[in-house]
Amino acid sequence: MAQGDGMSYAEFTYPLLQAYDWWHLYQSGVQVQIGGSDQYGNIVAGIDLIKHLTPRPSTSPETKQLSGPFGLTVPLLTTAAGAKFGKSAGNAIWLDKTMTSPFELYGFLVRSADADVERYLKLFTFLPLEHIAAVMTEHEADPSQRKAQHLLAREVVDLVHGAEEAQNTQNQHTFSRRPNLQSLQAEAENSKDSLNRLYLPQSLVQGKQPARILYHAGLAKSNSDGTRMVNSGGAYIGSQTSEQEAATEGELKFRSLKGVTSSIITEMMEKSNVLVLRTGKWNVKLVEVISDAEFEQKGLSAPGWEEFKEARDASSS
Repeated sequence: MAQGDGMSYAEFTYPLLQAYDWWHLYQSGVQVQIGGSDQYGNIVAGIDLIKHLTPRPSTSPETKQLSGPFGLTVPLLTTAAGAKFGKSAGNAIWLDKTMTSPFELYGFLVRSADADVERYLKLFTFLPLEHIAAVMTEHEADPSQRKAQHLLAREVVDLVHGAEEAQNTQNQHTFSRRPNLQSLQAEAENSKDSLNRLYLPQSLVQGKQPARILYHAGLAKSNSDGTRMVNSGGAYIGSQTSEQEAATEGELKFRSLKGVTSSIITEMMEKSNVLVLRTGKWNVKLVEVISDAEFEQKGLSAPGWEEFKEARDASSS
């Protein structure tokens, strides 16, 4: 506000809405509200509203035994950079696996900064402090292995989703770093969600530049964003190793999309109608290219598809 920034109506009324929400819960016997230190004002607003609206002595069977509302705040959990844990930049995580899959939760924790991981191990796990100290010593000897981050991810997924899910997730994450086409396809067939697999119509792939394909595949927000990713070396395309390189049978080798032309992608599609794209270290997407007619018959859509159809229909009319 000191810089002249405005405040939306939602922001202005949020304390009132949260206060009323607690008053409503108080009628059912909810006496204590706990929140981060940044919620202090909202919690105080709830206490004030409850004291004003609840009759004294209370005649409600749910509240007449309560001595009054109480608020409790805890220090706000932030990263070493000062950002809210799990909420900054739209990267909120959930314990419900329908909101954040165990694989996504594991990956989020593996990406923890070296400056944060020891504190997170102490806060989010029940590991003995001596064990954490020993792991941190090993981690500091070779931070690139991210041993502490993997331990953190495994322990948290175990606590949230169980030991079996934690083991499966760890195996899946390890495999995702050295995938092969056959196992990626099998995983896509057996997966309950389709986050790592999609279909694209031939017209959105054939003859298109890599940046455009990244956009159509949902890996880039726009064509210009895709161009930035390609030029910075942050996007890759996978191809299977040859039989002569069969140390790990069928393992995919990823090459940077920087310098890859549309003709190279066309040659790859002549061998297989499947493209394996990767952004960052572990975000692998299996793209199956089908005919435009089949794509429409399946009722599918993709970024840029509607615009393409409009241009196609306009040129044919």
